[in-house]
Amino acid sequence: MSTPPSKVIKLDALVIGGGVTGLWTLDRLVAAGHDTALVEQDALGQGQTICAQGILHGGTKYSLSGLLAPGARQVAEMPDRWKEHLEGANAPDLGQVRVRSEACHLWRTDSMKSIISMAGAKVALQVKPEPLQKHERPAVLAGCPGDVARLPELVLEMPSLLETLAALHPGRIIRGRVESGTPTDGEHHRSAVTVALGEEKMLISARYVILCGGTGNEDLLRMFSPDSLPVAMQRRPLHMAMVKGADDALPELNGHCVDGAKTRVTITSSTASDGERVWQLGGELSEIGCGRGEDEQRAAARACLRATLPGFDVDDDRLKWGTYRIDRAEQDKHPARKRKSRPDDVTITKAGGLVIVWPTKMVLAPRAARQVSHLFEPGTGAGAPPFPDQSPPPIAKPPWETATWH
Repeated sequence: MSTPPSKVIKLDALVIGGGVTGLWTLDRLVAAGHDTALVEQDALGQGQTICAQGILHGGTKYSLSGLLAPGARQVAEMPDRWKEHLEGANAPDLGQVRVRSEACHLWRTDSMKSIISMAGAKVALQVKPEPLQKHERPAVLAGCPGDVARLPELVLEMPSLLETLAALHPGRIIRGRVESGTPTDGEHHRSAVTVALGEEKMLISARYVILCGGTGNEDLLRMFSPDSLPVAMQRRPLHMAMVKGADDALPELNGHCVDGAKTRVTITSSTASDGERVWQLGGELSEIGCGRGEDEQRAAARACLRATLPGFDVDDDRLKWGTYRIDRAEQDKHPARKRKSRPDDVTITKAGGLVIVWPTKMVLAPRAARQVSHLFEPGTGAGAPPFPDQSPPPIAKPPWETATWH
């Protein structure tokens, strides 16, 4: 026999999914006067957010051909917008977020295509590379051929970002599993959402339900729209590689190595709980790596760093290597196509009282939240937090804390 709900909560909006986009959307709706809460099944940021490399880039990766691609246009304004929040000049105030680095580096291999793409990036970008003199290069890039440039792209520590956003709204974020939800037409009817909090169940009556669950949106769509799905989801997988070691074996490095019109590898640095440094290795390495097993991907990561960082000792026995897999979840605008391309911008669909949000990239989370808030008229006031006695979900562990190292 099913346990009946022990409590009924009435809200203007319920956000499902506690990644950066869900948390930012919660903040925007509360600020707009909507009585809003957020439910997260596991840990805040679990999945795409905690695995994001944290670069607030301004379109570099999409402009390597020398053309200002649509994807570059959409993210070009984002570094300045994020900076306002990080400086506390705009809400939400992200002044407590840890900025890992104030800039990234951009360097190239010695192929002719790579030389051309560096020149193209310099022409096309609003956030333009600043060439460095030989003596200005970090030691790990000293042996790189040709130009090394500095990009004014901040790198954030993702756990710190999640902690800061969550702390803004105590009593509005709960950990629970959405068990059922009824469709709604939005304006005059409500959706009844049953949320399991351990052994206890709660019924949330919401005028709007906003799906920010990443890959979890797929099952949520079937729950709330069982008869006709308003949108389809696509997955674009990554097989990320990681390197871990002491500071003297693994220097601080954040940036992109370009090869032709591709980002051959994107490297970002973090610090593990045991004090050792970790590099995350993304870019083309992680995309092609989806077809490799773990052993193959670790070997490919070594080969990639040997080719892109001349002089860096990839064979240092103090280094440990690991991998993990993550799916990028996005709206599929062309379900019939086998090859899934990245959407150029955030995609938001409103179907009655259901709003489906796909931010596409972490840096676009503020843009997604703003577009969601613009769907509704200003509210009459958020009122008191609906869950004053509930503890918020924990922050997800970064992938290097759960990986198997070799």
